[in-house]
Amino acid sequence: MSTTKKEVTDRQGVEHARLARSKGIPREVYQGAHDNGTMSRILDAVKVGARIIILPPLVAPAGARIMTVKVKVQLDRPWDEAVNAAGPQTPDSYNVRKVGDLYLPTGAGIVEEEMILLNYPQGGGSFDKALAWAQSMHLHLTDPRQVFVIGEDRPWFYRDIGMSYAYVVATEECTFGGGRRACYVGWGDSRRLAGLDPVEDFGYTDDWFAFR
Repeated sequence: MSTTKKEVTDRQGVEHARLARSKGIPREVYQGAHDNGTMSRILDAVKVGARIIILPPLVAPAGARIMTVKVKVQLDRPWDEAVNAAGPQTPDSYNVRKVGDLYLPTGAGIVEEEMILLNYPQGGGSFDKALAWAQSMHLHLTDPRQVFVIGEDRPWFYRDIGMSYAYVVATEECTFGGGRRACYVGWGDSRRLAGLDPVEDFGYTDDWFAFR
């Protein structure tokens, strides 16, 4: 039996164009998908027989807003070093310094991450509401090292977004002191701190939940 693979024909390409037209895809949208690599990624999946999952558009929940930030994260950075870089004014006694063994490195080296930050500007948010939204959007949780880098890279984050105070919360929680806790980096009064608080303390107007 011959194992020679036949190439895609021009006629099949024409049929693909007809399919795009039948779905009402404008020429410029189709070209944009070609130019930005979307078509290439689809064909990569087709080549290996992988399933293609269509994700919903990223939409903030009612009463909330979202923004994106890009950072470079050192996955194996020592815990205390990561805490100090995030919050230079973090007291030695803060519990955030005691949970490094609960957040072991997930790899080695430096990776670039794009994070989605969710905020409830009028209040009314909560840690669990944020998690439910992220799950509906097929987003992943963030570990503290990823969030700490925002403090280091953007020391005036709260001023940049026009706020007096701001807290970015890592959404991979831990158990400490008998309860659910989450790490954060906070800005205000020209100070920057890292901390560990009960998850029920988050959801105010100056809290931003981080996902990726």
